[in-house]
Amino acid sequence: MKAKILSWLGSWRLMRWGTALQVVKTGLASGLSWALAQSILQSPRPYFAPLAAILCLQVTVKESVSRGLQRVLGVVAGIVVALVAIRFLGISAWSIGILVFLAMGIATPLRLGPQGIPQVAISALLVMTVGASVPGYAVARILDTILGAMVAVMINALLIPPDFTQYAEQTLNALAKTVAEVLRAIRDDLSDGLDPNEANLHLVHARQVDQALHEAKHAIHQAEDGLQWNYLVRHRKQRLRRMRHAIMVLDHSVTQVRGIARTLFVTMRRDDPAAGNDFSQDLVHHLADSFNLMADAIVTYAELVGSQDQNAATRLDDLLEKARQQRRRLVETSAQLLVRRHSGRFLDIAAVVSDLEKLSEDLIVSAHLLVPLVTVTT
Repeated sequence: MKAKILSWLGSWRLMRWGTALQVVKTGLASGLSWALAQSILQSPRPYFAPLAAILCLQVTVKESVSRGLQRVLGVVAGIVVALVAIRFLGISAWSIGILVFLAMGIATPLRLGPQGIPQVAISALLVMTVGASVPGYAVARILDTILGAMVAVMINALLIPPDFTQYAEQTLNALAKTVAEVLRAIRDDLSDGLDPNEANLHLVHARQVDQALHEAKHAIHQAEDGLQWNYLVRHRKQRLRRMRHAIMVLDHSVTQVRGIARTLFVTMRRDDPAAGNDFSQDLVHHLADSFNLMADAIVTYAELVGSQDQNAATRLDDLLEKARQQRRRLVETSAQLLVRRHSGRFLDIAAVVSDLEKLSEDLIVSAHLLVPLVTVTT
């Protein structure tokens, strides 16, 4: 719960800061594009330059470039359609309807996107109705639009360029803590005596981790988009590459933890509630310790991804070695279930051990790629 609250607070602060910065950038881009259009293009009323700046200035530089291209292409296509239509159609309700129909019909196969398609129709409409009586209107509209789009891109790239790397790192850490919370919650209930209802709650909790996984993936994707066409913060690219690798590892971790929760749920439901007493105290102790060690390892791994700190690598190395030894004790202790003819329970413990081993292997292989100091064998 704490990890979810921190993630929400981080997102809220980022949104407030991003909104305020976007307002400042949009105002600056609008004024600058008007001034440049008047001084460079000699436009007496360059309405379309600030309009293009307002519509093209998006959250990331990549989005600004994409929106700018769509708008410019939409304007050019619309003007071409209007110039052709003016030769054959007068201005009437029917001609306006036909013009818009043709403009949008031509824009759709061009794949201009949701911003470019209406722009074709709007430009065609304005050129046919307003531009027919204003010499040079079509050319001025194209030049003003290009200028406004270029100003929007430049302002977005040069004035505090958007960088979502830190937020992506926060969501990655929040995901790791959420996965660890599932394992620690199972550990706590195991020590008190796990029952079917508790096992079911842990399975539900494990399935809900998908939301944190989705948020982390989205944040990393947004941060990667923020780096494109943004040369002032491209030094973060290597850091994001590590996060992209880590999110795949944590995705696998979510699968393994969900598998552990499902196995324990099936174990508790298959037999009567009192069957939980078949687990010896040693077996429960080794299970609980294994879950606790892996929970600590997942959180430490996320820390290592962001810092590449040798101390974090050493700590992860130690945790995974202890987890390996604990799994060995768990296998040895679970052999008592076969002696007491509880082969089903033994197979359940074997499935849990298998999930823990897969989880450990993913972490150690990934950590070895990040910091070669980690050399533990699983």
